[in-house]
Amino acid sequence: MRVAALQSLLRQRAPTVSAYVLSAALFIAATAYTPGFAAPTHVRQLLIFASFVGFAALGQTFVILAGGLDLTVPWLMAFGGIQLSHWTGTTGLPGWVNIILAVAAGCGVGLVNGIGVAFLRVPPIIMTLGVGGLVQAYLLSIGLLQSQGNRIPQIAVTVAYGKVGPVPVIPLIWLGVAIGASVILSRTAFGRRLYAVGSNDVVARFSGVNVMGVRIATYAVSGATSVFAGILLSGYIGTAYLDIGAPYLFASIAAVAVGGASILGGRGSYWGSVAGALTLTFLSAMLPLFNLNNAALDIVYGAVIIVGVYLSRLSVLFARRGGSAS
Repeated sequence: MRVAALQSLLRQRAPTVSAYVLSAALFIAATAYTPGFAAPTHVRQLLIFASFVGFAALGQTFVILAGGLDLTVPWLMAFGGIQLSHWTGTTGLPGWVNIILAVAAGCGVGLVNGIGVAFLRVPPIIMTLGVGGLVQAYLLSIGLLQSQGNRIPQIAVTVAYGKVGPVPVIPLIWLGVAIGASVILSRTAFGRRLYAVGSNDVVARFSGVNVMGVRIATYAVSGATSVFAGILLSGYIGTAYLDIGAPYLFASIAAVAVGGASILGGRGSYWGSVAGALTLTFLSAMLPLFNLNNAALDIVYGAVIIVGVYLSRLSVLFARRGGSAS
């Protein structure tokens, strides 16, 4: 029994371990090609960039594990910066209050996505794409009406550039969030229900799981974390604009896929997504070394997502065959 349990655990952890091995191999290869790649200053910069991908992939991980997909991530990241800037220039409230309000608004948008997917049974791609379009239209109206410029509150800038000794604050926040997300997914009843819904929502429903509630909760988490990622990114850049989250649509999905999660739901972990975020960040940083542009990275993102979906379907097929054979 112990041997079987150990083998099962190894099979579950293998994709995550493979993702970390891949990220380490890329880092070593880049360092061998350009020793300056491993310079402390550059490593700190890479960790910050990976953190932004990791924050964007956090909510996406929850949604994908439950069998969904969230395409509002880039627009909600833009919402985080632009709405925060708008409130900073108009409400007179402290910056931290505006940040809480912006994250709560992102959670509300996620709830709308979840209700549309769970209750109205709108396909996730259609629902989140439509809501993303509405968010984009709202941001355009904010941009036209706002006359005081993109004023990012000082607290966001301070956090974005803060350090604890030589370590930037943003990666430390990411580490804390990763630990929290891992505990939620692996140690709580909600996490077990989420995996059950992603594996087979019909069986989960007959087992007493509130499938609709779980799915709505995952989209709410995605909305809140996407806005939070946009706030940190805006604080780091020092401004907010409509396309600030555009690079993170495919990156958030690809990070989950590279981390070994099933795109169809039911299998994966956020630690895997962390490895995926590191891998994609190293790939992006290596492009200039080989005189490649961002188009090459987009090709990688697309290929990773396609392969991830294909492998997920294969695993489902093999599992069904194994079940029928037994």
